[in-house]
Parts: sequence; C-alpha cells; structure tokens
Amino acid sequence: MAVSPACWADEPFALISIPGCGMDLSKAHASVHVAREMAFAHNGMIRALNSIYQQCIHVSTLIDIADLLKYAQFWCQWLREHHHGEEELLFPQIEKITGEKGLMERNVAQHHAFESGLVKFETWLNDSKPENYHGKELRALIDSFGKILIQHLTEEIQTLLALGQYDGQALKEAWTVFDLEMRKGDKSIIFPIVLGSSDREFEGAGDWPEVPGVVRILVHYYFERKHRGAWRFSPSTTWGNKRPLTFTGDSEI
Repeated sequence: MAVSPACWADEPFALISIPGCGMDLSKAHASVHVAREMAFAHNGMIRALNSIYQQCIHVSTLIDIADLLKYAQFWCQWLREHHHGEEELLFPQIEKITGEKGLMERNVAQHHAFESGLVKFETWLNDSKPENYHGKELRALIDSFGKILIQHLTEEIQTLLALGQYDGQALKEAWTVFDLEMRKGDKSIIFPIVLGSSDREFEGAGDWPEVPGVVRILVHYYFERKHRGAWRFSPSTTWGNKRPLTFTGDSEI
C-alpha cells in the first residue's frame, strides 16, 4: 500500500468523519453522541495503526525496534479489549434497548472477518526478535487485515447513528457503562496509547477523551514512564496535539 512521502498518521488508512459536525449537539439524539464517541475511539486506533505502518520500515537500532514491537503489541491489546467490551457489554445492551435480537450480529461477524489476520500479526510480534526484524514483513501483515478492519471501524458508526428512533437515555447509559469499563485497563498502557493517538483539531474533537486536565498530567509524568520508549511512536502528545512522526527517512528494513 502506497504512503505519501510527507504524510502524518492520517495515511494510509483513512480516518472516519465525525458524526454531528455542524449540529446543535445539545438537541441531538443520544445515537449521535454514541456514534461520535465511537468514531473518536476508532480514529485513535486508525492513527496508531498508521503510525506503526509508516514508521516500521525506518527503525534501525535494536532498542528502537524493540520499542516499536511493544507499541504494536499494545495496539493489538487495545483493539482486542475494545471489541471484547463491545461484544460483552455494549452490543447486548443495544439489542436489549431496541428489542431486536441479532441487530449487532453483522458487526460481530466483521470482528471475525479480520481475526485470522490479526492473530498472525500478534503471533509475529510476539515471536519477533529485534535482531531478526523486517519492517516490510510487518507492513505486509498489516496489509493482510487492514482494509477489512477499517471497513468495520467505519461502518459501525453508521450502525450506531441508525439508532435514533430508540430510547436515548438508555443508549447513553449503555455507552457510559462500556466507556467506564474500557478505562479499567492497565493505566500505563491504555491511557498513554489512547491520549497519544487523539487529535484535538480533527473535526471538532477538542479534548477527547474527556478527562480532567490533572489526569493528562498524571499520565504524562507518571503512567507513561513504564513504557516510555514505546510512546515515541505515538502520533500525538498526551494533550492530543499532532507531532512529527519520530522515525521517517530513507532507511528501510
């Protein structure tokens, strides 16, 4: 897959347009709120994957390679926890609210569609040794499931937007339960990777995710310390500001 020579983490996989732009969100149905929150989360996953894809052929030292492998493993963990939470918490609640059993079945089927490619990617990451690393192999593995994954992440937003005829308060409550569960992961991993793949300027994202400013300070100065080397591959700062990708250039391995 081609990558523009001077692009940020918005390529090669396309980001998702945020629902509700230009709307009075205070009057919007909860389905718009839920779809917006999910789109912000999905875009973070896409940016992080793009960051891995772009930088993986430009790392050269053993420590840089080891940190990239760790960052990619954390990305896989984030994606898996997110989809597990959807299947165990959010989707069953949506089907209960709508009274339509099987409504979210297509989304679950899409999870399974890229599963084999994701497993191969995870296995490769876990088995790789920095001294035997090949960035082009990593890229090829991402190419094997990337398009299917991005299709799923994009189409799920439309599924959520289509819930506008149902109980808005119940949808908000279902999202809150899901969101709180997603924040319970290892704070030295989930907070840095989520905050570090956000973009506060993208289509009115602002300070997403909504956390007190003191939390961002705590993440930056405390929770990021354990895996600091891995966060060099994050496309944004802890405050959601774009920053140049660390590893670019002509060296390819």
